Amino acid sequence: MYFRTEAVILSHRDFQEADRILTTFTRDFGKVTVLARGVRRPKSRKSGHVELGNWCKVFIAKGKNLDLLTEVETKRAFGIADFDSSKANKIYHLLELVENLTEEKQKNLSVFILLVNFLKRIVDGEDFNLISCVFKTKLLSALGFFSAKNLKDSKAKKLLDMLEQADFKKIKEEVKLNANHYLKLLAFLDSMIENLTERKLKTVRFLDGAET
Repeated sequence: MYFRTEAVILSHRDFQEADRILTTFTRDFGKVTVLARGVRRPKSRKSGHVELGNWCKVFIAKGKNLDLLTEVETKRAFGIADFDSSKANKIYHLLELVENLTEEKQKNLSVFILLVNFLKRIVDGEDFNLISCVFKTKLLSALGFFSAKNLKDSKAKKLLDMLEQADFKKIKEEVKLNANHYLKLLAFLDSMIENLTERKLKTVRFLDGAET
């Protein structure tokens, strides 16, 4: 049995001599782990397509233990053009959030669209403090972990309700936070995520903090 879909590469680990196991988030099937055979060989046609953060068209064969990546074509390699380590770390942070908060093979189109759209915003150089706050709030909401409606009425509730419900353009126009406010909001969101997943976010330490 085979299926085609789109996927973002969330993480990978080496396997045997030349293979790699990829964790992907797909448009049609949610988080899917696949085996990419031979991609670590110098002449592999697939190797450049399965870098972290790549948005790809994929063709996957159902396997007994692991599904097998048989074909892959890059739609967009986020962060590869004009690559720098700061941009890469921001991309990896979003990938880690999706990987940690989602379960295997649970379709969620909203999460896929959210991830692709916010990877684009990182590449376009948008304010990462705002990206991070909005992405985390919307991701938690899309997965059913959070709703601002459940908070007591306060300035924080109004802010989080906007981050959860409004589109990014409106949020960018109306939300004006200083570095200290961002720090507190991100600490709140990261703490919630780490409590839910029962693990520390590894990529947080590589972020530069407030944008300058």
